[in-house]
Amino acid sequence: MKDIVNYIIIKVMKVDRHEAEGDKIFIRLRCVIVHGDKLLATYTKEYDFYFFPGGHMTWGESVIEGCKREIKEELGDDVEFEFKKILYVREFLEKEEGKHSLELFILGDVNKHEELEGRLEPEHDNGQWWATWLDLNNLPSNLYPELLAKKIAKEYKKGFKTQGEYVGVI
Repeated sequence: MKDIVNYIIIKVMKVDRHEAEGDKIFIRLRCVIVHGDKLLATYTKEYDFYFFPGGHMTWGESVIEGCKREIKEELGDDVEFEFKKILYVREFLEKEEGKHSLELFILGDVNKHEELEGRLEPEHDNGQWWATWLDLNNLPSNLYPELLAKKIAKEYKKGFKTQGEYVGVI
């Protein structure tokens, strides 16, 4: 599985480096952090939806380094991320807006739990974005991507036996 993900990353990075090839494909890291029956998410009051913490992978960093950086950026310098495994590979396409991303959903853990509830995201100083723990048995319909959130809730109950599954464009 690691070879497949490395191949995908190399191909995407190759496309990303060549300006002459047109539009770029970005790699986004989405951290799936579970504590008890709770799933860590970021809520944006500004747009009224939840999403998995994470963001764009930058040139020259590994998947693990990217996850650690993104968690610190979104949750604070005192939060450490522990990589467990890649759960899913998803394509995110918005052709009308010229967006194409390959998203890696990474199972991991953090060294803080309850104290993250309501923590404002440092990158957004408007007070409209914060961390929250969602009940895996009753996820809101505005947790995106919705279909993958439902899949994660089911897989959690089975112990996350999935690894590196390509889920396509959902």
